[in-house]
Amino acid sequence: MGSASLIATAIALVLLIVTAYVVVGGILATSDIVTMSQSERFSLQESRLHTSIDIFDITVLNETHTLTMIVNNSGNEKISQFKYMDIYMIYPGAEPILAPYTETPSTENTWSVSSISPDIVHPNELDPGESATITVTYTTGIIPLWIKIATPNGVYDSAYINS
Repeated sequence: MGSASLIATAIALVLLIVTAYVVVGGILATSDIVTMSQSERFSLQESRLHTSIDIFDITVLNETHTLTMIVNNSGNEKISQFKYMDIYMIYPGAEPILAPYTETPSTENTWSVSSISPDIVHPNELDPGESATITVTYTTGIIPLWIKIATPNGVYDSAYINS
């Protein structure tokens, strides 16, 4: 009978150690994940603080149903993934419309980058101090009233369109 109580105590002690190991391992893993997440969030916020864009010279071409604008990167971060940038337009009496990025401007309510000037350091990326000429194809016969462009990290600029 004495050995049964000793075996039960040993099993209980092993189970207690295994349980403590699993709990402590879970706490350490959770702590590591939270630390990495906070670091990534800080990095994203820092990137947003250094990003700035400005819209200049909006030109409307009624013949081709396009508008051209110059977007200047006035911040300290490069803007590289144009497919993740958003352009919103407001037409008279309508809700805002999202115009997705396209490589070739042809369909209505899409946009593309015509050129980047000067495009020396990182080709096809909008570095600080560079300007991109963006072409937006709008709905036939209806000129948008307002346009907004947002970068992949959420920084944006907007402008009214004077036609």
